[in-house]
Formats: sequence, C-alpha cells, structure tokens
Amino acid sequence: MWQFGSEAAKLPHSPSIKLALPGRGIVMRAALPTYFERVEANAQQDGKAAYFRYHRYRYAALMQALSAVPRGGHVLEVGVTPGQFTQLLVENGYRVSGVDLDPTKRQALWDRIGVEVRQANLEREPIPFADDSFDAIVFSEVIEHLVYSPLPVLREFRRVLRRGGRAVISTPNELYAKSRLRAIVRMLLWQSVQTRAEFQQQMRLEGEARYTTHSRTYTMQELAWLVDEAGLHVSRREHVAAWEPIGLEPGRWRTHPLRVAAKGSVAALTAALPATRSMLLVVGVK
Repeated sequence: MWQFGSEAAKLPHSPSIKLALPGRGIVMRAALPTYFERVEANAQQDGKAAYFRYHRYRYAALMQALSAVPRGGHVLEVGVTPGQFTQLLVENGYRVSGVDLDPTKRQALWDRIGVEVRQANLEREPIPFADDSFDAIVFSEVIEHLVYSPLPVLREFRRVLRRGGRAVISTPNELYAKSRLRAIVRMLLWQSVQTRAEFQQQMRLEGEARYTTHSRTYTMQELAWLVDEAGLHVSRREHVAAWEPIGLEPGRWRTHPLRVAAKGSVAALTAALPATRSMLLVVGVK
C-alpha cells in the first residue's frame, strides 16, 4: 500500500492504482475512493483533468485526515478554487461552506453543488462566519501563499471551530528532497536559488495577484509550532508523499524513460526518508 505519510491511507470503496519504480523492484498501490472517479470525470468535462491528476494524492491524504469527522459534519474549506476538493467533500457526505479571495470565478460550480462560498481576504479581515460554526476546516496549499504571518488566520480557525473541531492543514515541505537537490545544484553552480524567470514573474505580481505565488514554505517543526501557537492542539503530523507518484503510472517508462528514472529515484529516496517527502500535513484540534 502506498504510504500517504506515517500510515497508509484507509479509504472505503477504493480501487487501486499501481505505480512502478523502474529498475528498483518497487511497486506502490495508491487506493482512491470510488467517488474520486465521479469528480475526476467532472474535471475532464471542465478542462481540468491535468490538475486533478496532479493533486489526487493530496486530496486522498486530506480526506483520510478528515475521517474522524462524521458524515454530515460541517466543513469549511479555506481557498476553494478550482473546487475539486470541494466536490469531493460534498460527494463524501459533508455539509460544506467555503471562503475564497474571488468566489465569482467558479460561481456556477458552487450553485451546482450547493455550496456557499463567501469572499474574504483573511490577511485583512476575519473569517465571515460566526464563532463555533464548524466541525472541521481544510486549509490546503494556502498557508505558503500568505504574505504576512499566518498566526492571525490560524487564530481565526480556532474561533470558528466547535470544541473538538479540527483544522486540517497541508503545505509543501521546505525540506522536500527534490527541491533541496535542485537548490544544492544551483548553489554549486553559483546561481540564485530562483531562476531568472521565477524572479521576474514574482516581482511583477501586484495587489492580490501576489497570492498566486509562494511567499515562503515551512518545515514540519515550524508548521506544528504555528498551529500550537494559535491555540490548537497538534494531534497529528505527517510527511506525505503527495507528488512523488505523479508521472510513475504504468506505461510512462516506455515513453519518458529518463524522466521516470529521475522521478523514481526521488520517490525511492523519500520513501526511505519520510522527512524529505513533498507535503506536510498537520491536524490541530480545538
């Protein structure tokens, strides 16, 4: 079973997807629930199949972290666009609300799946919901985009969570092996860690467009400290292999052998060294 962190993801009604690491004798199985198939079909119709393919293991890890929240529980997703995980939450039986910088871009989707998404910039204003409103909050791949300290936002999570409610937070790992190796190579070549194109793109962003790029990434110790400092009890912390399986599907070895060999090497490294995996997942409980 492919490990979504320190323990295997246990999700009901789960077909297996095989992923092979060429030349290493490693075969991984990633179990994804059947309702993922329905959302993936919607993604294909929506022209966002590639996005779903790239993020599906992140989605599965998040859903597994929410397994303690009973069906029918009220979940707030902070940062909902493009709406794929929102659909997964609805398909899995949760009552869902959302907060986003610009909900209007996907208003037709929110209307179709019956989810209210309110507009807010959480670095400037409070979460637009009452105290003790939610059984869970999902804050996935957003914290790294915040320009300022995330502590005020995390304290807002505590305010709107019910007692015993949980905040499920994921973010790229600052110590991800692939990113670290890339940085080491660029430093050995006496180059900036950022490429020129990355630097220029980031410097041209103004206003709320600034939130489309990463302001900073975190280590596990830093992320757990933030959650604890915000007044939530850290009940779970995992290094998750969310991106490593992408590109290792059967058949790609024949069409992209060098790329698959490189990806397979990174996947094998992070399988052996969990702290170097691509994603951090922390659960904080009120």
